[in-house]
Amino acid sequence: MRNKIFTVASLLIIASMVLAACAQPQTITETIVQTVQVEVVKTVEIQQEGQTVIVTATPEPVKAVEFKSKDPTTFVSVTFGDSETLDPALAYETSGGEIIMNIYDTLVYFNRQDPNSFIPQLAVELPTVENGGLLEDGKVVVFKIREGVKFHDGSIMMPSDVAFTFQRGMLMGGYSGPQWLLTEPVLGIGIHDIAETIGDGAGAGDKEALLAQDAAALVAACETVKGKIVADNDAMTVTFYLEQAWAPFLATLAQTWGSVQSEAWLKANGAWDGDCATWQNYYDMTSEELNATPLGSSAMGTGPYKLERWIPGEEVVLVANEDYWRTEPAFEGQPTGAPSIKTVIRKSVTEFSTRYSMLQAGDADFAAAGSTADWPQMDLLVGQICNLEDNDCEPTDNPNGPLEMLSGWTSGSRTDIFMNFAVNTAGGNNYIGSGQLDGNGIPADFFADVHIRKAFAYCFNYDAYLDDVLLGEGTRSLAVMLPGQAGYADDTPYYSYDPDKCAEEFELAELRSADGKTINEVGFRLTLAYNTGNTARQTIGQILQAELSAINPLFTVEVTGLPWPTYLREFRARKLPISTSGWVQDIDDPHNWVQPYAIGTFANRQGMPDEIRAPMAALIDEGVLETDTAKRHEIYKQFNQLYYDNIPTILLFIANPRRYQQRWVSGFFANRGSFGDYWYYMSKE
Repeated sequence: MRNKIFTVASLLIIASMVLAACAQPQTITETIVQTVQVEVVKTVEIQQEGQTVIVTATPEPVKAVEFKSKDPTTFVSVTFGDSETLDPALAYETSGGEIIMNIYDTLVYFNRQDPNSFIPQLAVELPTVENGGLLEDGKVVVFKIREGVKFHDGSIMMPSDVAFTFQRGMLMGGYSGPQWLLTEPVLGIGIHDIAETIGDGAGAGDKEALLAQDAAALVAACETVKGKIVADNDAMTVTFYLEQAWAPFLATLAQTWGSVQSEAWLKANGAWDGDCATWQNYYDMTSEELNATPLGSSAMGTGPYKLERWIPGEEVVLVANEDYWRTEPAFEGQPTGAPSIKTVIRKSVTEFSTRYSMLQAGDADFAAAGSTADWPQMDLLVGQICNLEDNDCEPTDNPNGPLEMLSGWTSGSRTDIFMNFAVNTAGGNNYIGSGQLDGNGIPADFFADVHIRKAFAYCFNYDAYLDDVLLGEGTRSLAVMLPGQAGYADDTPYYSYDPDKCAEEFELAELRSADGKTINEVGFRLTLAYNTGNTARQTIGQILQAELSAINPLFTVEVTGLPWPTYLREFRARKLPISTSGWVQDIDDPHNWVQPYAIGTFANRQGMPDEIRAPMAALIDEGVLETDTAKRHEIYKQFNQLYYDNIPTILLFIANPRRYQQRWVSGFFANRGSFGDYWYYMSKE
């Protein structure tokens, strides 16, 4: 105990007070004992005429740790991956979407955490029958546009900017971006690209074929689009003439592809000039083409932040729009005017260890985990856990931990395994090795054999993924759509881990080598790709790699990481034979899952043949037009059976989401319809 005994001069004052209180002289011996724990307790033992008098000083209260940022005006976010493009007409991934949603405004936006409730943004009010915004049973939608809103260059936004934004996007078309979401309600159910309406549709997704179409037909298609989206600058309105009433129309406009751009800025920087004789020259522009101009590498919006710089692969820097138009809060407790966070720096950092170190040192306000496997390490820094469902926070066993962990919302995303029916070999393809079934590669139509697709599905160890990667915090997807949506049912058939059935399906495979050998005799080699930094997707590949090798050592899967823009480009070009990728829903509706998985985005990237697509497409069209919930449920159950039978994709799990951030950050809202952080709502201490 010797190290706990100290002499404190101030205790002489206590001794003198005891002397003054006694009439008789005393002999005083002082022994000072200090116990050092979380707080200091001081005890004085005083010998007084043979008696011991104990005086205990009142302990000083423990000082609460203050969680204060070194710079409350700058927000640093470290994540992995990079934006593909900053052009809202093409951007269709979360990294670019997060930046776009902070630079641009949309006509309407999400109401707090609810993905199916909206607030007006650049529109003055939500269109209703009562205010004249919904006409002809919802087929005509009129938006009253807010006056006096300025673009970042100081020019005034007008309804003509709004109309041109949507016209230009639909005419740019293509299957790589989000335009199908707007084209279908405007031009008609089942129409996902403007080129599908011209001649025999041969130009859809093929610019060369489109340019060869009849000139009059091209002009007519453009005029149709212009007639469907009409601006009135005098009345300050924009009117959409839909082909059919579309319940999720507001949800569609709330997303990043609904971002309103400056018509003058677009035309000045290489976009379509507005002439119906020229639009086809701008059809299906790639991210490389757009990013070679300010259209994709810069931005001009009305949002709370301006783009200061984008250094691909390194960082994006946004600065506050000090002239932001909002004079009334979006909802109670929210800000008005310029953002309180003046600078946002989003860094692209591939290594989780580096992201973690930045968070630990206080150099980052938010850091993305590579996967749920990183959660235990993040938990070491957590001082409180907050449930966003009820905004309740509880301290952990480490109450002074600098981070808070947020949970309590449902995810609108899922990662799955996609198999390519017809790999693109133009110009060579290293992902399929020799390109032959000879033990050193696979043919381009390897996954066209349903037995091979089923074998891969049976060979994936789902429990290992749930336990080792998701840490048990996930829900197995039985169907393409999310639980709770029409069509999702507990009795839906699904694939489970079964090595015996995996081996059996490989035996049934019809594919043969050039000399007639089976796949079991000759083996195969292929590359499974994932986006670098996403360790969950990497592990998915490694699980499949190990299980297939255990079935037959001649089965070789090489798991390879690619930078996000490269990965996305190769995936879209159908170069990847098999890949792990994810979908974040655009609207909280089963149509937004079945369409991309069976006939749209992923079906195109997988080269899915028409004989598989067509039966599912018929059910998809029937399902989206059906208004009776029970009937819609039955239609989608039929779809689920077809999808199971054809197994184009190995459906995995919906992970329970978590967010780790510094405790000095506030204002985050989790909305499963949103692509990332909306920094205008956030602040720092």
